[in-house]
Amino acid sequence: MKLHLCFYLLFISALVKAQNRFDVSSASEFSAAQQDAIYGDTIVWESGIYSNTRMDINKDGLIIRAESHGTVLFKGVSRVVINANDITFSGFQYIGGFIGNLDVIRVFGSDVLITQVNIQNYTCHKYLVVDEISRRTTISYCNFENRLNLDDKNILSILVDNEPGYHKIQYCSFKNFDGTGNDQGIEPIRIGVSTQGHLDSRTLVEYCYFTQCNGDGEIISHKARQNVYRYNTFEDNPYSELVLRHGDEGIIYGNFFLNNMGGVRIREGSQHFIYNNYFQDIDRRAIFLMNDPADPLSDIHIYHNTIINSEEVILGGDGNNPPTNVTIANNIFAHPLEQLFDEDSKSETWIGNFYFGDLGIEIPSNGLLNSDPNLSENSEGFFQPDSNSAVIASASDGYPPVPLYPEMDYDHEILLDIMQDSRSESINERAIGASEFSLLKNVQPHATETNTGPSYLFDSLVNYVAVNASQLYIGKEGDLKTVDISSNMDWEVVNDSDWISTDLSVGTSDAQLVITIDANQESSNRSATLTIGEGAEMVTIIIFQDAGDPVNLFENLKDQLTLFPNPTFGNVKLSNIPPDISETQIELLQLNGTRIFSQAYIIRNNELVMDIDHLVSGTYILNMKFFKNDETLHSELTSKLIRN
Repeated sequence: MKLHLCFYLLFISALVKAQNRFDVSSASEFSAAQQDAIYGDTIVWESGIYSNTRMDINKDGLIIRAESHGTVLFKGVSRVVINANDITFSGFQYIGGFIGNLDVIRVFGSDVLITQVNIQNYTCHKYLVVDEISRRTTISYCNFENRLNLDDKNILSILVDNEPGYHKIQYCSFKNFDGTGNDQGIEPIRIGVSTQGHLDSRTLVEYCYFTQCNGDGEIISHKARQNVYRYNTFEDNPYSELVLRHGDEGIIYGNFFLNNMGGVRIREGSQHFIYNNYFQDIDRRAIFLMNDPADPLSDIHIYHNTIINSEEVILGGDGNNPPTNVTIANNIFAHPLEQLFDEDSKSETWIGNFYFGDLGIEIPSNGLLNSDPNLSENSEGFFQPDSNSAVIASASDGYPPVPLYPEMDYDHEILLDIMQDSRSESINERAIGASEFSLLKNVQPHATETNTGPSYLFDSLVNYVAVNASQLYIGKEGDLKTVDISSNMDWEVVNDSDWISTDLSVGTSDAQLVITIDANQESSNRSATLTIGEGAEMVTIIIFQDAGDPVNLFENLKDQLTLFPNPTFGNVKLSNIPPDISETQIELLQLNGTRIFSQAYIIRNNELVMDIDHLVSGTYILNMKFFKNDETLHSELTSKLIRN
C-alpha cells in the first residue's frame, strides 16, 4: 500500500511540475520560455500588439495561447512555424502583415490544434499550410479573410503523403477573397495538389462558412482521395463553387449552397457521392458533371438532394467523354430558374426522383416523376416537405451504397437527413430529397457567419492600424505607389516631406492609400517618412528615392560588376568580378543600421551567389569589401538591395 502511495505521489508531483505557466511579451521572452518549458506547460502571450514577431515552436506538448482570446495581435513581418507535436495554438490575431512569399502559419508537427485564430488582410504566400509529414492537425473556429495580394496561391493548404493525414477543418469562416473567379488560384481550401491525386488524405471539412470567396472558381479544391465535406454553408459566392478535382472518392453531404454561381462541380475522378445537400438560388448551375478527356468521370452518385429555384444540373453528355455509371436517386428538382437539366448522356440511371418545372431533356423511361413535391417555405426562408407532401416515405432503393473509409466516421448509410433528424432504416420509408417531414425543426444552415470563426471576431478587443509595407524604394522618376491600410480605429496620415503626397489624410477603417512621388531632380538620394495612425498606435512607411543624377554605387567597378536580380525574390548573383579579386567580405544591413549578417565569400569563376531567401521583404544596404589575391584591399562598395 505504501509503495502504491509513493508512486501516486510521484505521479502527482510530476504532473504538477509539468503544468507551469510562462507569461511573455516579446519574441526573446517566448524563446526563453520555450527553452525552459517541458511537456504540458503553457506559454501565455500578454495582451497587446506585436510587430515583426516570428515564433518557431519546437518542443512537444506545449500550449501556446493569448492571455485572452483576440487580445494578442501580430502584424508586420510576423508568422509562426510549428515543428513540434501535441501543440495547442490558440487565441491570436494576424492582421495587416506582409511577409512576401512566406506562409503565416506552417505546420510540420502532428496532433496540432489551431483554434480561435484570425488571419486577415495579410500580404503573404498562404495563410496556413499543413505539411505532408503532419498527421491529425485540427483547425477549428478560425477566420481566414481578405488576403491583400492576388497571387496564384491558395489560402489553406493541406498537403498529402503516402499515409492519410486525418486532418480536420471545423467551424471556420472563409470570407472576402477578392477576384473574378476563373483560375486565379485563390482557393480558400485546397486538399492535395495535382500530383497527389492518387493519395488518400481522409480530411474532414465540416461546419464551415464560405462567403464572397471570389479569388478562384474553386471554393474547395479536392485534389486527393477520400475527403469528406459535410454541414458547410456556401453563401453569396457569385463566381465560385465546390470542385472535385484529381482525387477520387469525394463525399459531399449535408451542405447548403445558397445564392452562388454554382454548387458542386465534378471535373475529374470516380466514385464520388453527393447526398443530403440543399441548393437554392444558384444562378448558373447547381451540379455540373464535366466532359473532360484528361480523366473522364465514372461512378458518380447523386442521392437525396433538394434543388430549388436554381439553374440547371449539367450532366456532361455533350462531348466525346461523357460521365459513365451516373446514378441519380431520390432527389427533388423543383421550380428551376429556366430548366432543370442539360447535356444528359441518356445513360444515367434514374431512381425515385421528383421533378417540377421545365425538364430541359428528354424524360427517361423511369425514375423521374413529374409531380409537385409540395415544399413549404419555413420562417427562415428555406423549403421542406409539407405534411401532405408526396415525397414523404416515398424513396426507392436499388442504388449503390456509400462506402465508409477506414478510421473515419460519417453518415454513410444516410440514416440522417440534412438537419440530422433520423431517417428510417428502411429506404422505402424515407422521404425523397434532403429532409424528412418535421413539425419541430426548420431546414436551415448549420454553419453561419456568427457561429463560425473565432468567438471574439465581431468584438473590437484591441485597436490596431497596420500597413502592408514598411519601406518603398522609388527610382529617380516620379511614381505612384499604393499601400493597404488595415485598421479598426480612426487614423490620420502625417507626411514629413513636400515631394510626396497622399490621396487620403484621414480614415476610420481599412483603406487603400495612394502615394504620389515627385521626380527627383537633385544629385543626391533622398528619403521621407509617412506616419499613419492615432494616439499610441502608429505605423511608419519610409520612402527612398534615387538621385536625378545617378549616384555611382560601384565607383571604379561600375563598368564591370553586375548585381542581379535586384529586386530579388531569393538568391542574388554578383558577377563580372575582376580576376585579381579572390575574396569579398559582405555585410548586409537594415536601413536603420542593424546588421543582418557579415560573411566572407570566396570568388569562383569571377562571381558569387548570396542566398537571401530567408529575408523578409524590404530594402537593405549591401557593404562589400573586395580583396586581391595577395589579401590586400582592392575596393569598398555600397549598394541598395531590394528583397521582394
